[in-house]
Amino acid sequence: MRPIKGFFILAAFLSAAVGWANDEADDGRAMIQTERENVVRSELHMSAIEAEKFWPIYSSYRKDHDEIMGRYGAMIREYMRRYDDADLSNEYADEMIDSYFEIKEELLAVQLEFLPRFRAVLPAMKVARFYQLENKINVEIDAQIAQVVPLVDPS
Repeated sequence: MRPIKGFFILAAFLSAAVGWANDEADDGRAMIQTERENVVRSELHMSAIEAEKFWPIYSSYRKDHDEIMGRYGAMIREYMRRYDDADLSNEYADEMIDSYFEIKEELLAVQLEFLPRFRAVLPAMKVARFYQLENKINVEIDAQIAQVVPLVDPS
């Protein structure tokens, strides 16, 4: 699999905007979505019939995924605000941990919910490749975000 070109730049733009729910990040989200679709289009090698069936499902999948990511972005922004204001506490840390894992569970639930729908329109190898691409893109974005979000200082 060839490297996903351009995603490092787009992920950096996203991480600079710090989150999916930030109004200033709308352009960045649109760029990332366009690049994500370009990657999927070029890497899945779908037939015209497969593509016709795949793209409406993919649009629903991304809509559900992005709604959850909006909450993730809001969580990151709230953490950054509290970090900058030196307003972190054990209570807030508990809330943040719970929110983080709820979001991760919901993202996994969306992937599992759409799996049978993707399997119904694509061969298993293409479905596997699709989820690999999604994971690779998400990991690159998360890595960029991790570079700009400071760790909690328990001292």
